Amino acid sequence: MSLERGGIGGRLERKGPETVAEAIRRGFGLRCPMCGGEGMFEGWLRMRRECGRCGFRYERGPGYFLGSTYINYGLTVLLTTWTYIIGRFVWGLGRWELIPGLATFSVIFPVVFFRYARSLWLSMDCCLDRQGSMEERGE
Repeated sequence: MSLERGGIGGRLERKGPETVAEAIRRGFGLRCPMCGGEGMFEGWLRMRRECGRCGFRYERGPGYFLGSTYINYGLTVLLTTWTYIIGRFVWGLGRWELIPGLATFSVIFPVVFFRYARSLWLSMDCCLDRQGSMEERGE
């Protein structure tokens, strides 16, 4: 699908990631899932409205980014659980040595990983659902 951009004067091809590895790379790079060009975020939490290079709209319907919460929560639980198991049963640390650090990690990590979870969710969706990701949202 191609898109005519007013201020640029040329046609830019919008093409989603071809492989899951490319989608993950774009997701972790916080780049546009369609062209891999511009960054998706303007600050720590503010997501751009659209890509300045290809015009792909990052905005989706209400509840769309709920899936990114599952990525964020799942990774937090996985890292916390494995760290506890390894710390407790391999390194022999006590419960009360592990719990304060892991509790702090469980609060801070999801905030830091928020942007990456959103970017990964959108990139994976563009890779796995090409037709749906190409559709424009009406204003």
